[in-house]
Amino acid sequence: MENRDEIKRQWFNALLKATEEVRPIDSLSSAFGDLTMEEAYEVQEMVVKERLKKGERVIGWKIGATSRSVMDQLKINEPILGCMTTQSEHSFLHEVKASHFCRLAVEGEIAFVMGKPLKGPGITKTDVIQATAGIMGAVELVDCRIRDWQVTTPEAISDNAMHGRIILGPSMKSISGFDLIHEGIVMHRNGHLLASACGVEALGNPLNVVVWLANKLGVLGKELGAGAIVSTGSLTRFFFVDPGDVIDVSFSNLGRIHFSIGGKKK
Repeated sequence: MENRDEIKRQWFNALLKATEEVRPIDSLSSAFGDLTMEEAYEVQEMVVKERLKKGERVIGWKIGATSRSVMDQLKINEPILGCMTTQSEHSFLHEVKASHFCRLAVEGEIAFVMGKPLKGPGITKTDVIQATAGIMGAVELVDCRIRDWQVTTPEAISDNAMHGRIILGPSMKSISGFDLIHEGIVMHRNGHLLASACGVEALGNPLNVVVWLANKLGVLGKELGAGAIVSTGSLTRFFFVDPGDVIDVSFSNLGRIHFSIGGKKK
């Protein structure tokens, strides 16, 4: 047990340094030894607690690898979750600084805003509908502290599910009668089409993602709190972006998110 705790500390220290220096690191498994997924969530908790010590607050949760496209990209076969804090929020009115990320990628997603708390196990889609204050379009700014994005599932979990920032859309809609499965998204970079998809890509229905999250948090001894933002995962594959790029993500009914990537080109 002592050896397992030492490996977790080594993973935590390496991730903390990589985050502070904005510099990717080599494989944690290769350097220090493997961890289980459960142990990886313990490392993630250590990372998040360090941020909370600095005055940040938890504002919600991100779920990654909910679409087959991203699962295939990362070679991850099940969803993973990460924590969003006050540092996560980024306005689409301001450019995104590439220098704040090790290697920046973007994802278009549907986000939920919770009106009431939920605590698993046993949460159903009906529970989620009744607890949801509204839904929004969102872009997640994704980053990976492991070099070249070559991660194992435990490494991705420890790295806070590769969360960077989140940009929420301009408006929130009621979930009542909203067709989440067919809500469309179209992504452009510099005027060129990157991809299009719809809500069914997120575990068959973004509602299923929130159900999974509430029940997974219950296993981890946590609850999905009132007011929490839940980013339900990329509907398409993720796309790397560079300084000078202009990103446009439009939804069928959830508005448009348009922003630029700033910084010097490498």
